[in-house]
Amino acid sequence: MLPRPPCQPLLRQPAPKPKRLRSRAVTIAAGFRFNGGLILCADTQETIQELHSKTWTPKLIVEPADKIGKDSPDDLMIAIAGAGNGPFIEKLTELAWAASRNSLSFQDACDNIQQSIIRTHNDYGQVFQPGYLPSVDLVYGVKMQGQSKLFRSTGPVVNELRNYGSVGVGRYMADFLASRLHQRYLPGTQAIILAAYVLFQCKEYVEGCGGDSNIAVLNETGNSTTLHPWRIDTFGELIREIDMHLPQLLLSSLDYSVPPADFQKQLQFTLQVIAEIQKRSVTFKEQWERLMGSRRNEATTTANPQT
Repeated sequence: MLPRPPCQPLLRQPAPKPKRLRSRAVTIAAGFRFNGGLILCADTQETIQELHSKTWTPKLIVEPADKIGKDSPDDLMIAIAGAGNGPFIEKLTELAWAASRNSLSFQDACDNIQQSIIRTHNDYGQVFQPGYLPSVDLVYGVKMQGQSKLFRSTGPVVNELRNYGSVGVGRYMADFLASRLHQRYLPGTQAIILAAYVLFQCKEYVEGCGGDSNIAVLNETGNSTTLHPWRIDTFGELIREIDMHLPQLLLSSLDYSVPPADFQKQLQFTLQVIAEIQKRSVTFKEQWERLMGSRRNEATTTANPQT
């Protein structure tokens, strides 16, 4: 009888690593300095690429929320927008506000937020398995005691931004537009229009950016505010219309084959179009103020009904 062959060991296939569902930095969030404060802006689309799924969530958080429009120059306010894992952005924001809300000086508030971001990454880095800590980039602003600063954090690394900065997949578009249009001493209204234009273009041309547009204004003199998405989209639409007429004028201005009389006609036509768009912007502003005024009156009537 032949000897029995030795048993071959069973070769086990390595178990596949579970795939994590996560929101990647498919978004746009940006910040801009202006003459008197900061503008923070973000879209609201959140993408889970592994599921080919989209959700809508606010990515711009202002604290304290009950002080919006009622703050004084001395009050501390922060605005934070992020790209990456949504729940981790919320946790970073929550802990940053908790660490800074009782700061006695503007510099203390900035330092406390930075230390909170570093500490939170360190603490959660010990909870998650190596390499599994959610990836988050933030752009945030701090306003207090008549001063303001703009920051960007890449993970736990925090850097101050002197003029502007952005995070997310739309950051290349945002930085390109800001490099052309932003100036350190922009008036606040023009900085708002720039932020609206950046969001509009990113949502139009960058895959993964979308949803409503959110803008917050941190004023060093107080009365910080947030803008309604309808107003933001109106700004974006109007500036896009103007942008459609400028390239041809730019090319014609240096084309020696265009007769001067024809160029003057084109110049006058372009100026007329821009003037009409500017009139429409004034009309939209008046309509918005009437709408808000009627809503305030309705709220007052509801709160104090006639007997």
